[in-house]
Amino acid sequence: MALKLNERYPGRFDNPTPGYPQGAFKNRTSPTAKDGSYLEKDWANDKEGFFQSLLSAAGIIPSGSPDEVGNSQYYSAMLNAINTAPILTDTGVANAYTAINTPALAGLPATGYGQRIKITNANTGASTYSPDGLAAKPIYGLGLQPLQGGELPPGIAVLMYLVQAGVNGGNGAWIIMESLGGAGQVAPATKSQHAIQLSQMAAVVGGSRNARMVVAAASATATFTADEVAVKSALGGSAWLLSSINKVINLGATGAGGMDAGAAPANGFVAIYAIYNPTTATSALLAVNATAARQPEVYGGANMPAGYAASALVGVWRTNASGQFIIGSMEGRDVSFVPVQALSTSVGAGTPTILVLSTSVPKNAVKVGGSFNITSAAGSSNACTVQADVNGTGQRFTSQGPGTAISGEIDLSLITDQTLYYTCTVTAAPMGAILTITSFRF
Repeated sequence: MALKLNERYPGRFDNPTPGYPQGAFKNRTSPTAKDGSYLEKDWANDKEGFFQSLLSAAGIIPSGSPDEVGNSQYYSAMLNAINTAPILTDTGVANAYTAINTPALAGLPATGYGQRIKITNANTGASTYSPDGLAAKPIYGLGLQPLQGGELPPGIAVLMYLVQAGVNGGNGAWIIMESLGGAGQVAPATKSQHAIQLSQMAAVVGGSRNARMVVAAASATATFTADEVAVKSALGGSAWLLSSINKVINLGATGAGGMDAGAAPANGFVAIYAIYNPTTATSALLAVNATAARQPEVYGGANMPAGYAASALVGVWRTNASGQFIIGSMEGRDVSFVPVQALSTSVGAGTPTILVLSTSVPKNAVKVGGSFNITSAAGSSNACTVQADVNGTGQRFTSQGPGTAISGEIDLSLITDQTLYYTCTVTAAPMGAILTITSFRF
C-alpha cells in the first residue's frame, strides 16, 4: 500500500502531476494559514514503511545511528535489493514469454525497469514478453532489432523495458541486457574498434584457401579438403568460416554427405556444397545434380538436411555412365581431367561455327582449357581459330604454310554456357580437326 497524498489530506497537498503522481508538498499561503502540507502520523509512517522494508528485505539490523554519505544502511539495503532482484520463472512458450510478479505489475513499467527471468524454452525467432498478463511487447537485442533465434536459450536472462522513438515505433519493447549462453546482438559496426555483425564479415561465399579434391580412379566417393571455406545463409547473409575441412562425399548416399535427393546423374555433372549447422557446429558436403542447370553459389534446393543453415558451392564434377566421379583433380576452383574430345570433324568451317561443350564442362563453368589440332595433305596451308563468340572475343588463332599439321592451346572464358566457336580451313584435303577439353574453372 502507498498513500495518495492529495486524497488522504485534501487541500494540504498539491494534486497529482506527471512528476508527482501521488501528489506533492505545498507551502501554506500565509504565515497564519492552515492550508500547507504538514507532518502527520499516517504520512510519516507511509514513508518510513519504505525505508524499514529496505532494511528488512536486506536482513540489515539498524545500527541506531543516523545514516550519512559513505555510511548509509538504507543505501546498502537498496543496492542489495537491486543485486538480489527475484528471478521469475518463464511460464510461456518459445517465442512468447510470460512470468508472474509478486505483487503483480499494475501496468507496463517505465523505461529502465528490469526483470530477471529463468527462460524455459529457447527462442527460434522473433519473440515477445508479457509479464502478469499485460500487453505483449517485442523482445529486442542490444542492436535494438527483433530477435532472430538463439538469443534466449534455457537459463537466466535480464530484460529491460524501453520506450524510445525508433524502437517498435515508440510503442515499447523489452531489451535483452544479458542472456547466459545466448547469441548477443550488436548494432552495425561503423568504426575500427566496434564489434561487427556476422553479416558484416568480409567473406565471399565459397571463398577458400587450399581447397582440393583428387579422384585417382572413378569412384562414387571423394574427399574434399580445405584450410578454410566461407559459407553463408544466403548471398549477403550471415557468414561462417569453416576451418580444417576434411569431408567425404558419397554419390551413392542421400542427405548430409551424399546427394541432396535422388541418384547421381549418369554422364552428367554434380555440384558439391559445403554445408554448415550453426546450432551443432557441424559441417558436411552435399551433392546436387548440376547437369541441366547452373547451380547457385549458396544451395538453393528444397532438400537441405535438417539443421543446416549455411552453404557454399565448393566443387563441380563430371560423372561417368555409372554415376561416379571421373578421374581428375581440383585446386581451388580449377578442375582438371583426362582429355575429353569435344570436336572431331573432316569438314572445314570458314565462318565461326558453334561448338557445344555439354559433355565436357558443366553449365557452371566460366572458363575452359584444352587444345586443338588440324591435319591436312602435304603442302597444305592450314588455319584454325577458337573463340568465345561469333565476334572473335578471346580468339586463339594458329596458321601454317605448306605442311601437314598444326596445333594450339586454348584458355577461353565462356560467354555463353558450354559454348565456344571455331573455324578450320585447309587448302589441300583431306582435313582432320580435333579439339579436346582438359580443364574448366567454375
